[in-house]
Amino acid sequence: MGFYRLFLAVLVLFSHCAIKFPSYNQGVTAVISFLIISGYVITKLISYKFPKKSDLKSFYIDRALRLFPQFIFYLIITSFLYLFFDGSGEISISQFLVNLIMLPLNTFAVYFNNYIIVPQSWSLGLELQFYLLIPFILSGRRKVMWAILSFALFVPAFAGLINTDYFGYRMLTGTLFIFLLGSMMAEGEKKSLWAFYIVSCVMLLFSLTVKNLSHEFNKEVLSGIVIGVPVVGLIFKINLKSKIDTLAGDLSYGVYLNHLMFFYIFNKMGFSVLSTSGALIILGSSLTMSYISLRLIEQPFYRMRHRKIRKDLPERQASK
Repeated sequence: MGFYRLFLAVLVLFSHCAIKFPSYNQGVTAVISFLIISGYVITKLISYKFPKKSDLKSFYIDRALRLFPQFIFYLIITSFLYLFFDGSGEISISQFLVNLIMLPLNTFAVYFNNYIIVPQSWSLGLELQFYLLIPFILSGRRKVMWAILSFALFVPAFAGLINTDYFGYRMLTGTLFIFLLGSMMAEGEKKSLWAFYIVSCVMLLFSLTVKNLSHEFNKEVLSGIVIGVPVVGLIFKINLKSKIDTLAGDLSYGVYLNHLMFFYIFNKMGFSVLSTSGALIILGSSLTMSYISLRLIEQPFYRMRHRKIRKDLPERQASK
């Protein structure tokens, strides 16, 4: 899964450098695969390491230690870059503090994009909201009901009755069912999974052929489901593991977080960032910086997370 995750991060990078198919943003499709992967991984994680209600606090701490360290690192660097290149009026203290919380970032997308200091981190707000909700969905055993409710809220966005980009891609209301497709996959709920998958295939066909349904990101979101479900399922089924694959996966988060920082830097330096050569320079810089932040930031917190899990595990087993 590591190489696939890095591949998805690179697709997002290329989309921001305007390297994409005509009238199709593959970066959106890549993000949808990330959501499916997240649903699968988090369901397995809760099942194996945080199965009890008393584990809720430990689960939230584990997820915070996963999401926040590199995010805060790049948030600080990006903020200093804005101050250096554009002056003190570019970022306010309140804006920085709101970004630091992470949780509401997706709500600023589309309408208030400039408020998000690390632009692509809107999806981290979405991810964090899912983390807060998923333990209760799994413990309540009403996953399909939640997925149907989310899908029902996705349909008006698909039809263009409400903003398609905002409600059908950025907000948890319209994307929760996508996370839950990964969760269904993790728990072997094949009938529900394939029911949603078939409906998504039909809706993708309509988005490609009916002009009134060709709203922005409809086809990208739905193709993300149509492509992502079988690909993610196959990769997890094969379950090939190697050190290089693990490294690739570890680099993916840094690449996702830092590539627009380099886009900004090289653009300020006069490079043509909306080009193949510019994209390759950004990619090389992003991979290098991702490796540095992996070693300096991510790995120490990774060891901290897993020490805590190992410490808590005997206590959980003793209480059974």
